[in-house]
This record gives sequence, C-alpha cells and structure tokens, in this order.
Amino acid sequence: MSISYNKVVLVGRLTRDPEIKFSTSGTQISLFTLAVDRPMRSGMDDSGNTDFIKIVSFGKLAEFAGNYLTKGRLVLVEGSLRIRKWKTADGDPRSTVEIVANAIRFLETRSQVESTPEVIDEPEEKTDLSDDITFFGSEPADTNDDDIPF
Repeated sequence: MSISYNKVVLVGRLTRDPEIKFSTSGTQISLFTLAVDRPMRSGMDDSGNTDFIKIVSFGKLAEFAGNYLTKGRLVLVEGSLRIRKWKTADGDPRSTVEIVANAIRFLETRSQVESTPEVIDEPEEKTDLSDDITFFGSEPADTNDDDIPF
C-alpha cells in the first residue's frame, strides 16, 4: 500500500467575483481565481512574482463563495490539487491545474475590505470550459454549516 497526501493551503486575493454554475445533478459549483504572491529572494526583481490559481468548490461551500466572496477579498483556501483533463470538440487533448477547495476563510474584517488596494487582474487565458463538464467525487460531506460565516 502506498501512502499519498494531497493538501494545498493558499492565501491570496480574488481576481474577480466567483462564477457560479450548476452540475447536471443540480450541485452548485463556484469557480474563481486567486492572485497569490510568490516570495522572491532578496535582491531579485519583484516583477512577475504573482501566480493566478484556479479554485473550484462544490455544494454549500460553492454557495458560500457565491454569496460572500467578491473581487479583491483576501482569503485562505484549503483544498487539494487536481489536474483535470479533457478533449476538445476537435479531439485535441487539454488539461488544467486547479485546487478543489474544502475550506475558505476570510482574512480581513469588513472595515479592512473597504480600504483594500485594487487587485491585479489575471492575464487573459483562452480555455474551452464546456458547460457540460461533470465533476465526479468532489461533493463534500454535509457539515451542517448553515450559520453565516462571520
């Protein structure tokens, strides 16, 4: 038996409001991108040290993201790394790296949000995200989180 461990913890700012979709079974899905600064060694050029990381959440967590997250919010995301592969209509293989979130936490108070500097927009990327994508095995267990998260 092999041992494996797949956990990612990121802190960053949303580059835009989350996009909300629904699977064919009715599960809510949220998609957003975090701008995460990569620390540089001293004396190195600081330009280009921001990574733009795709985040996906499902169910109640996706509902939370859609209701409370907005562009520029500083959040902590816990989840796992996933490489999603598919083929285009022309049969060309495509893949994307994303984090499947299992927890999202605010790192600022409401008053801090009002004075937050503008977030860098993610670079334009042309991807073929089909609306009929089905995500398997990603529905988190119901944790009975009906309380407002602040």
